[in-house]
Order: sequence, then C-alpha cells, then structure tokens
Amino acid sequence: MNIRFLETVVWLAELRSFRVTADRMNITPAAISNRISAIEQELGIRLFERDTRDVHLTREGRSFVSGARDIIARYNRLVADVAPPETVEGTVRIGLVPSMALAILPGIMETLKQRFPRVRVSVTTDASQTILSKLEKRELDIILGFHGPALEKFRIVDLCTLGMFWIANSAFPSDDDAMTRADLMLNPIISYEVGTQAYKRMVEYLPTNSLGQGVVHYSNSLATTISMVAAGIGIAVLPPIVIQNELRLGTLKVLNVRHPFPATDYFAVYLDNPSSRLSPLIASIASDVSAEFCSLYDNALAVHR
Repeated sequence: MNIRFLETVVWLAELRSFRVTADRMNITPAAISNRISAIEQELGIRLFERDTRDVHLTREGRSFVSGARDIIARYNRLVADVAPPETVEGTVRIGLVPSMALAILPGIMETLKQRFPRVRVSVTTDASQTILSKLEKRELDIILGFHGPALEKFRIVDLCTLGMFWIANSAFPSDDDAMTRADLMLNPIISYEVGTQAYKRMVEYLPTNSLGQGVVHYSNSLATTISMVAAGIGIAVLPPIVIQNELRLGTLKVLNVRHPFPATDYFAVYLDNPSSRLSPLIASIASDVSAEFCSLYDNALAVHR
C-alpha cells in the first residue's frame, strides 16, 4: 500500500464511480479496481459495496477513508515543506468568472511559470453558476468567483471586492444631477443572464418589477456586454477595473448615480479533499495576486479581502 493507493480510495469515495475516478486520476478503470482490490485483500475487509450504478463505502470503509485523508494531508504537508517548488507537478482545472479571468488570471499564470513551472493548468471561463456546478460535479478542482451555500466539503478563501458602477458609452448625455434608479430605467439596460447571481442582484437593486417594464437586453458574455455598451445599445453595471482601456480612451464612461450598485465579493472555492494538492496552492497564489492587483487601485474600485 502506498500514498497513490490511499488517494485512489479517497477519490473513489468522493466520486463513487470507477470511470469518473479513473478520468480524475488519469489511469484506467481497471487500474482503479485493481488498487482497491489490492488494499481490500491486504486489510482483509471490504471498503466498498459495488452495484451496477454506484459505489458505496462500507462501515469499515468510512473509517478507513477518514484515516486515509489524515495520512494524505500529513504527507502533502511534508512534501510541501521539503520539496523544491520546481518539482511540484500536475494538472489543476480552474474555473473563473470573466472578471477574474481578466483581473488576476495573468498574475496567477506568471507566478506558476516562475515558481512552479511543472504545474499545468486547464482553464474554464463561464458564468458563476456554471463553474460552481462543475466544481460540485468534480469537473473542476477550484473556481475563482462566487460561491453558493458554504458546504462543509468546500474550502472558501476570500480574494477581493470589486466596485460595480453603471457604465455608458461616451455619447451618453451627461447631467450634473445624479441619476436615480427610476432614471436608469428610462434607458435600455444590458443585464446579466437570467438566473445568475449577478442578475438576481440587478433585480434587487432596481425598482420592483421594473425589469419587466423597461427595455432590457441580456448577455452572458462580459466581452459582449462591453461591446454593446460601447456601441450605445444600452447601459450596464460593470467593474471599472475590467474596462480600464475603454475608460482611458474615452469610449466608455462611469455614470453619476445617486444609489451606488453594491460591490461584488470574489472567492477561491475548492473541494476539501487532501488528495488535491494543487487546489490549495492555486487558492494561495490567487490571494497573493489579488492583493497585489488591488493595491494598484483606489479602494472604491478594488479591495483585497
């Protein structure tokens, strides 16, 4: 029995599928089965009950997995303490909301390149609910964005808070008086996709039922939303830190609004699984990169948490 065999037991307990576990560990389902059988024969107990659809831990298996997690966690801490950073290797699957992809992903990749050159990254950029769902299904190792209910199986690391402002194109008529929420609804609005957390916050911010009465366009792409605003199609709520070039060039501008839109908190979220060595590493790097990134801006725009 070795550390890889223990990791196999932990992953199979989490994923409850030989095929999915094999995909996660980059080996064949037969190899997973052989490892489990070898451990069971060595211990003289059954760790899993198997049927045609699912895999379940036995009572002895639950006890074994608890101890295996502790051993793996201790081993990972030992390796992290003594192994040179350049020897850390593996592939980590990161999911990001578009604003995090623009703000801190470049810094994360540069840190990995300089300090952990053998770590490979698979990046998925999508809406918060999509990447959170992929994380729950173990299709991603870590996400940088929002989080749902603080389930015990996940670790949540604070990253930053980004200011959110109403944005229009440069031709939008300016007025010395601050716009009210009712004033905003007199203009076409480019909203986030229905069902997303950002859309729910928009509904809470605007007057009751107003989205159903005004002209509202919907976009699930940050880049598309920025292009639509620049083209004068409507106004939108955006974090100014992702449109710095457009603001400097004068193609977009921040509107003077009486009631500020609430700032958005961002987090690193990953599975609380000791066999995932790289997820805590990415979360730590993301926190450091976020702190450095936020230091470049006024607190109204970006604050490290």
